[in-house]
Amino acid sequence: MSAPTWIGRYRVEAAIGEGAMAHVYLAHDPSIDRPVAIKVLKPEYRDDAEVVHRFLAESGAAGMLSHSHIVTIYDVGDADGIPYIAMEHLSGRPLDTVIEEAGRISVERTVALAIQIADALAYAHAHGVIHRDVKPSNILICNNGQTAKLLDFGIARVDARDAMRNARDAQRTLAGQVMGTPRYMSPEQAMGIAVDARSDLFSLGALLYEMVTGKPAFPGSGLATLALQIAQSEPAPIATLVRDCPRGLRFIIGKLLAKKPTDRFADADALRLALEREQAALVQDIDTSRRGLALRFKLPLILAAASGLALAFSVTMVLDRQNETMTRMALTSGASMTDFVVRNVAVSMADNAGLPAAEQDWLPLQAFVESAVRDHNVQNMTVVDDRGIIRASGQRSQIGTVYATSAQAEARNGVVRADGIHFTRNVRYAGADFGKVSVLMDRAALDAAMARTRLLLIALSLFVVAVIGGIGYFSARQFSKPLRRLREAMDEAAGGNTAFRLSHGRKDEVGRLFDAFNQMIGSFDDRLPQGHPVADAQAMLRTRLGRTPDNTPGREAA
Repeated sequence: MSAPTWIGRYRVEAAIGEGAMAHVYLAHDPSIDRPVAIKVLKPEYRDDAEVVHRFLAESGAAGMLSHSHIVTIYDVGDADGIPYIAMEHLSGRPLDTVIEEAGRISVERTVALAIQIADALAYAHAHGVIHRDVKPSNILICNNGQTAKLLDFGIARVDARDAMRNARDAQRTLAGQVMGTPRYMSPEQAMGIAVDARSDLFSLGALLYEMVTGKPAFPGSGLATLALQIAQSEPAPIATLVRDCPRGLRFIIGKLLAKKPTDRFADADALRLALEREQAALVQDIDTSRRGLALRFKLPLILAAASGLALAFSVTMVLDRQNETMTRMALTSGASMTDFVVRNVAVSMADNAGLPAAEQDWLPLQAFVESAVRDHNVQNMTVVDDRGIIRASGQRSQIGTVYATSAQAEARNGVVRADGIHFTRNVRYAGADFGKVSVLMDRAALDAAMARTRLLLIALSLFVVAVIGGIGYFSARQFSKPLRRLREAMDEAAGGNTAFRLSHGRKDEVGRLFDAFNQMIGSFDDRLPQGHPVADAQAMLRTRLGRTPDNTPGREAA
């Protein structure tokens, strides 16, 4: 059937989808100049007054909902015999398409989307609207897969809190067999009895099961088979299908899929809180993944690594500063020594400069240089005349040769080189230049001092890391003991024995945790009526052990 050109005031632009009962078109609302999605009841249902009435009246009731995770309904009406619903047009993909393409949805993403859907259902239920057709094709995934939008309240009803109407609606649903998708129907829907908001929770449970496992909770092919599975059979355990679904989420899904409405969550708000707790646990598990290590090993390793990084940064900074300071001191000392040498050789060089070459006497300068280089801190000393000829040197082979110089070597404050620290000074006397003096100081003492400092700081850092790691290890062991004690107590309580309490004298968080456990199992005892087999067994056990619920056996002493 070709799409109509206009539906009421809406100009139809393209067909964008089709459901069991309706066609969906992209249209334009010229009155406010915005795109809308128009859902139009199929021709074969337009002659059924009951279906038309429910399509219009109940979708109109859903139109009063305004929630960030519910597709907004703008208009509901009948245009020339064509019942329609005009709603918000969104860019996204139905969840069933997402599941089909991905195979299954990750646990983290499933929980995040489930929180949004539960919040939307909680809002709808608070306004008396029960969806009754929660399924993947009615969940639109938008915003790059981050946002879920609940749509198609076409078979929703306003909860009148009236038992007779509830029963009448259930009869209509059963008779039509089109109100609700069979694979996601609740047992109440499958059996044709009255439904309430908890029916949507069951459908959401079937939806979450499929998101996590990639398989339908109830895989039957026929309506009768599906109805029997939904009403009587349990879906395959999630743990046998996938390994990454945490126990908490499996519990939530199992509770949602309970056959009796009273065994499910009380309402969608309670479900949302449970999912938010599970989401927080997932984030915490990611942040504190054990990676196979026990707490008593993991904690000291974390502390040692953190302190090691901090100390490594600190030691590097200290060594850089110390190297800079010691180098500056060495340069200052070497510059002072070079100035002293210049003052001592200046007169002799001035005298020789005024004599002919044959009469010049450089032996006193050579003797002075040879005496100076006996100092282990001086590697070499060179005296150069005003013509650039080496006249005295700690290395005799250099005497009489031309002195080779460079801009770097001429730096007044000294230059730190691989072979030592080099200083050069011009020899000036009576305002005239008579040559220069070059001194090469040994840097072995500087390197040795830096090496000793580095060794000491590294040893100190290793000692600090070892101490912090040891403190972390023994602290973790002390913390593990009460945790192990609490775990054993919880295992015993889970086995049915609540006839004990954890005694302690602690005033810290662990003590409050023990108090909370004692209060919890005390509430279990209070809820068991007299004559209950477990209560009788507990009373017998307390009698034999000679204790009351408020005293503690010796093995539980702190």
